[in-house]
Amino acid sequence: MEKQERIRNAIRPFVPNGTADGLATQIVQHRCHLTITRDRRTKLGDYRHPINGQGHRISVNGSLNEFSFLITFLHELAHLINWERHGRKVSPHGKEWKQAFKETMQPYLNETVFPTDILTVLQQHMKDPKSATVRDMHLVRALRKYDEPSHLVHLEELPEGAEFLLSGRRFVKGEKLRKRFRCKEAATGRIYLVSAIAEVEHA
Repeated sequence: MEKQERIRNAIRPFVPNGTADGLATQIVQHRCHLTITRDRRTKLGDYRHPINGQGHRISVNGSLNEFSFLITFLHELAHLINWERHGRKVSPHGKEWKQAFKETMQPYLNETVFPTDILTVLQQHMKDPKSATVRDMHLVRALRKYDEPSHLVHLEELPEGAEFLLSGRRFVKGEKLRKRFRCKEAATGRIYLVSAIAEVEHA
């Protein structure tokens, strides 16, 4: 119980009110080591299965807002459960993982945990969860409303012809092609397709 209390106190600042107890119980139950990391632009979280004497390991970016943090943790916890049930026998994001994700999310899928605007989109998302939250543009938009103020904007918020910085490179926004924009790199003239919800800096 002392270990569970330490975990609960450690994660409480990062998750919605009332969820720390249940999450701490799951972490202890599955003998999982949770690491809260600095911001990583390439991923929100990850799961590593037991190897070389180490147990289950999950990491989640500590820079996420509380709702994004919870969703990301449960996404990774579903990978852990999927591993416990099937090991390497199934696809990492196949139907077995989707079922595990639905199970881990179910106790939290209510207005006590999530604001109505997020809950509505999240319920739709959970009917057929994607391999990454960022692949669901509607969910990303809903979650971003609860981020800390930032100088970054979604590419879709800029007008066509605007210049922006992405990964230290300057681009000019062009026409929209489905969920991406045709953008020209200023230095080379090369054309890239950039996601509408990519976070960029208006130049």
